[in-house]
Amino acid sequence: MRVVVIGAGLAGLRATEVLRAAGCDAVLVEGGQRPGGRVRTVTAPFAGGQYAESGAEWVDATHTRMLAQLHRFGIERLGPGEQWTTVRRWIHRNGVMLGPDEVRAAEPGAFDELDAFDRIVEAAAAGIADPSRPQLHPQAAALDAQSLADVADQAHLGELARLFRWRDSQGEFAEEPGRVSLLFVAQQRAYHAAHSGGEIVLSHRVRGGFSAVADGMAAGVGDALTCGEMLLAVEQDADGVVARTDQRTLHADHLVLACSLVPLRQVEFRSELPVALHAAVHQLGYGTVTKTSVQWPRRAWPAGYATTSGRAQRVYEPTVDQPGEQGILMAYCGGDGGREWARLEEPERIALAAAEMQSMHSLTGTPLGGFSQAWSNEPRFGGSYAVYEPGQVTAHWQVLREPWGRVHLAGEHVADCTGYMEGALESGETVAARILTAR
Repeated sequence: MRVVVIGAGLAGLRATEVLRAAGCDAVLVEGGQRPGGRVRTVTAPFAGGQYAESGAEWVDATHTRMLAQLHRFGIERLGPGEQWTTVRRWIHRNGVMLGPDEVRAAEPGAFDELDAFDRIVEAAAAGIADPSRPQLHPQAAALDAQSLADVADQAHLGELARLFRWRDSQGEFAEEPGRVSLLFVAQQRAYHAAHSGGEIVLSHRVRGGFSAVADGMAAGVGDALTCGEMLLAVEQDADGVVARTDQRTLHADHLVLACSLVPLRQVEFRSELPVALHAAVHQLGYGTVTKTSVQWPRRAWPAGYATTSGRAQRVYEPTVDQPGEQGILMAYCGGDGGREWARLEEPERIALAAAEMQSMHSLTGTPLGGFSQAWSNEPRFGGSYAVYEPGQVTAHWQVLREPWGRVHLAGEHVADCTGYMEGALESGETVAARILTAR
């Protein structure tokens, strides 16, 4: 059986290696010049062997597929890990860094308001019996019609609590709260709760960066992978599927589209897409995160994350577990802020981030170098990762996860663990298993 896989991110790499291991003639076509997709570790121009992730950055203790890949390639997790429920309670506002005690003094009810917000989300998540089928929630339509901004109103968030929750949405979902479905957030919470067993989940970076995983997987598929080849058109009939690229015509029994939906909006589907699938492909939300890293000669800041009311949104140190006197700070901007930064040239972003970092932490040194990555500026990605907007879970969730004849979608946007490397691997394995069952 011959299978063509489009896109050499983790989803496409995993689907290809599973299919080839089962004896399929699987070829992998990548439009860019490297494997990994939105997994990319940056080492230059940083001094002292330090590095930062321009894309995916964390693996959770519950991400069993990703942990298996780390073990496979001998990649070590770094540090004690981060517990996300406690790391985001510092905030920089009006030129002053406020810790939890100062936040309570400024707004005594802020943390109670945050807890009220969480209870609304948790109540919605409790109604999801199967995280792979959130559309079966008894109140699916009503929850899907609501946004995180609606939840903020229901919880009567004050200024500081609202800023925290806006930054949470911009960071976790890469979108403004008004454009994130409550049912989608509930599905994500239900998924993570089902896999944590009630235990505290820690998240880790890895030694050397996550690009090593993609590079190792790409080496495993060998000459099945070609780079620099763009998909132009797709057609299928009862006998097979044809994928036309800018270099050749590929005939196959099955086609796996393991890429962002955004570039598929420019592909010519000579066999007409079903109405519901066409709507899902063309409408699904993609959040925007612009990550900007700046290396400083000395680490002169407190450990951990800091939320800011400024344009940087969140500032943290990705080198906290790396050796050296130098250190890197990352500005992580999502949603409207991420789009605003994306409209600037990279040197402007680096200068803007450096200025905010200096203001937040009273830094006096001269930056050693940096980079800025706006995935929304990349035509082959069009955003950082998928976000189901209000109404989109009930409209699009199921159709995106079903085959269209001989054509299958893979990628984090069709996984239960949406938005994560774990989800990309999950989707690749799911599609490969479906194709092998059809033999």
